[in-house]
Amino acid sequence: MISLVCACTHTGTGTGVDAPSPSSDVREFAALAWAPDQPTYLWTARNVTDAQRSIDDVIDSFGMLSGATAEDAGRALEHLLSVDPLSATGTQRLGVDPAGSIAMYSEGLDPTIVVQLASPETTRAFFDSVKATSGVATRSVIVDGIEVSTVKLFGHVRASWAIDKTWLWTHFAFGADQEGQDGDWFTKTHHAHTGAWAKSFGWAKDLRAKLAAKPAGLLGFFDTRALLAIARAHAPKDVLACLDRLQPIGIAGFAIDGDGHHASGRLAFDLGPAAASIAGALLPPPPGFAALASTAPIAMQWNLDVSAIAHFIAPCAASIGGDTDFLTKFGVRTARVAVLTLDPAQRSGTGVVAADLVDPAYLRGLLDQIPHRSMLESDHTYGAIAGHRISIPFLISLDYVLNDRLGMLAVGDGLMDKLVATAPSSPPPVLALDLIVPGLSEATWQFVIAYATDEWFAKRATALLQRWHDGHLQVTIDHDALVIEASGNRR
Repeated sequence: MISLVCACTHTGTGTGVDAPSPSSDVREFAALAWAPDQPTYLWTARNVTDAQRSIDDVIDSFGMLSGATAEDAGRALEHLLSVDPLSATGTQRLGVDPAGSIAMYSEGLDPTIVVQLASPETTRAFFDSVKATSGVATRSVIVDGIEVSTVKLFGHVRASWAIDKTWLWTHFAFGADQEGQDGDWFTKTHHAHTGAWAKSFGWAKDLRAKLAAKPAGLLGFFDTRALLAIARAHAPKDVLACLDRLQPIGIAGFAIDGDGHHASGRLAFDLGPAAASIAGALLPPPPGFAALASTAPIAMQWNLDVSAIAHFIAPCAASIGGDTDFLTKFGVRTARVAVLTLDPAQRSGTGVVAADLVDPAYLRGLLDQIPHRSMLESDHTYGAIAGHRISIPFLISLDYVLNDRLGMLAVGDGLMDKLVATAPSSPPPVLALDLIVPGLSEATWQFVIAYATDEWFAKRATALLQRWHDGHLQVTIDHDALVIEASGNRR
């Protein structure tokens, strides 16, 4: 939709071919009728409204990392296009059917977006208004009786568009090698296809079926091997070994959904036999960690052996003249943290930290920095594990376990006993991050975020965070797939 800023000349109704006979997928997602047989990537939604809501959810969720919101994105688009295509008002001004299908796809990297129109006349009128106010020069070719218009944005970046009956196509081209081939992309997309993408698209539909909410958002896939081949063709030789690490990935599918209150998404990479090697490098957290984390305002666990990560990224580090010492120098293999309470003003809080170790020397050095520790420390046993308690009068009491393979710390009465308490075991996630926003005060969240960033960003991010009740991110191995799942509930 962004290419609408470049729209200039009239587009004819033409006598182009009708959409191919619909398969079951095309009946649900009509825009897929125009998708090429072997796309490098493809995404779609049942209708434009679902796509807009999903994009808003993504921006509101991950935009906090940059202090941005969906409203910010809408204002930026309106400044650029004189219309916000993410809003219902913008959709109406563009002549787009909010109940119509939408899809984006490519046979390389250059994307084509196709969307159904409610009023082609309104769309043409919008194009004419842009032409009148911008004065941008365009060139046109006729393909299948349809006028295809193209404008150069800057450098070798071009935007093209065409209207046939109630369908609008928009295409972006980024390479100098495509100069002078303005209509080729439309020739490929405007003809009937066999739907060879159906098997890969089924991967995305399976992900959609597993979402907690009613499936009504964006879904699609990436042919990662095809994209990797493109990357290898243009990458410097010294990074090829790094790119080759990604060779086991086949298809990557995703599904995003939301209803204005709940938002969720799944991204899965088909790893084939390589998934077993990741599963074999996972180390389980202490048996009581899951129970403590379930009620913690902040809980994080990383269960994949750091040495496996170091081995995997070694060629990438070498390509930039670095190494993996930054991962291994602390002697830590895994890490888990659960913050149960925190009050910076009172300098108080409770929580637990647990790590698998390959070398306890670094953590022993931290303990040795506690003045007069031998006078403050006593031996304790937690379950069947020998540990210690450090009591600093009028300040803090903490329990810890440190041996050659395990390091654990608990601040709060009885938390260490709960941490090591036996509980039913389940396959550990690679990574999990859970936030319960009302569990900490707004001032505390600002303190936590400012600790890692700065005061201005902390204020902005904290204000955005207050819109949410909870947020969850989990990375798991599910058979032959690496699955990333994110979800959250707004207040």
